[in-house]
Amino acid sequence: MIVIKTRQPDPELEQKIRMLLEREHIEAEQISIGSQEKLVFPGLTLDGMTHEVSCNGRKTSLTRLEFDLLLILASHEEQVFSKEKLFRAVWGQNCDDTLKVVANTVSNLRKKLADCGSFIRTTHGGYTFRGKKENNPE
Repeated sequence: MIVIKTRQPDPELEQKIRMLLEREHIEAEQISIGSQEKLVFPGLTLDGMTHEVSCNGRKTSLTRLEFDLLLILASHEEQVFSKEKLFRAVWGQNCDDTLKVVANTVSNLRKKLADCGSFIRTTHGGYTFRGKKENNPE
């Protein structure tokens, strides 16, 4: 016969876990964007409502994940995002190959965007988007 002794939950530990989970949730919300936002840069337009991207007047076909990744970067211009933070924001989870998945998606995105792919910059520890935002045409 095996007797399992249960331990009373540690309220202090539970509080720390709750605080960490809340902080992660807040960080994820900070990098979300409005789905109807339209971003216009010199040569690059992203339409959050129609999920269309055009580079130098030519429509570019992106997967949903590629579009979401580009939209997050472009809507937070000049902000550096770690690969882990981007993965959580776009894929919504973590996995063992987080760094590879993000790097491969960014590489594919740059290829599809051709000249406009240079807006996505690799930085120490992650990626950033550098472009000069233009006024939104209504």
